[in-house]
Amino acid sequence: MAYFLGIDGGGTKTECVIGDEQRILASSLGSTIKIKKVGEDAAAVALEAAIEGACKQAKITPRELARTCIGIAGSTIPEVTDWTYSILRQLLSGEVVVLDDARIAHHAAFHGTAGVLVIAGTGSNVLGINDRGDIGRAGGWGPMISDEGSGFWIGRRAVAQAMRAHDAHRQTHLLTAVMQAWDLKTKEELVSTANSNPPPDFSSLLPEILRCADTGDELAVNILGAAADELAELARIVIRKLWPAPATVAVALTGGVFVHSPFIRQRFADSIHHECVGIRVNTEPVHPVMGALALARKAPS
Repeated sequence: MAYFLGIDGGGTKTECVIGDEQRILASSLGSTIKIKKVGEDAAAVALEAAIEGACKQAKITPRELARTCIGIAGSTIPEVTDWTYSILRQLLSGEVVVLDDARIAHHAAFHGTAGVLVIAGTGSNVLGINDRGDIGRAGGWGPMISDEGSGFWIGRRAVAQAMRAHDAHRQTHLLTAVMQAWDLKTKEELVSTANSNPPPDFSSLLPEILRCADTGDELAVNILGAAADELAELARIVIRKLWPAPATVAVALTGGVFVHSPFIRQRFADSIHHECVGIRVNTEPVHPVMGALALARKAPS
């Protein structure tokens, strides 16, 4: 019997799933392996722990895995790809395939067929593939200049808007929520933290921003609405690239922003339907690691 491993290396967590040709045998969750965020040593420890956790549950050893497919953000950067191959080859004896996180999520959503996949987690980007196999992308150029609608984008915008509201004496709970989330006592501490280098984890503020929106905080609601609209615009860019004529296009969603915010999911769908005719949006977020497992099960061509 052959065993296969799928890995989704996201910005906040690492997810592993082991299966044979048909069944799911085990799964595990671990901390992020994003080396730009935690460094190579901590990322290696996290990856090994996640793999060993899944293998222990499946009652196999890592050396028994026939093929592994990992999707990881930043896989187009040689440093990231080289590190990932190096660590996995130390841990595993089977074949290793490294793809970007969007590719495994797209496969989870569309199983190799045409469609547009919108990712909104710690970062954001859009990947589309049409019936001819043409590939189109938008966004995903990093948190400082892109990643519109992502957790990082939402958190950074919330801090900026909270400070503007403070200047304008506008009522909002965002300032207090942000300070509580980061365990800060004064606005001066907030300003220092927000402007530190490297920057703080703005995406960690998402739960508090969602809570503020749920209580009806107008500023928080507007920020989430703007995030949904930005993500819809990224999707429209890809749709125009790949389907210049009107067509029926399937759109799928994934990532923690969509998972945790029904409001953003619905606002996204409404926004994209408003301009694009024939778009079918599945608002149930897909599970990227299942795409990695499916790709690991595929024999190399």
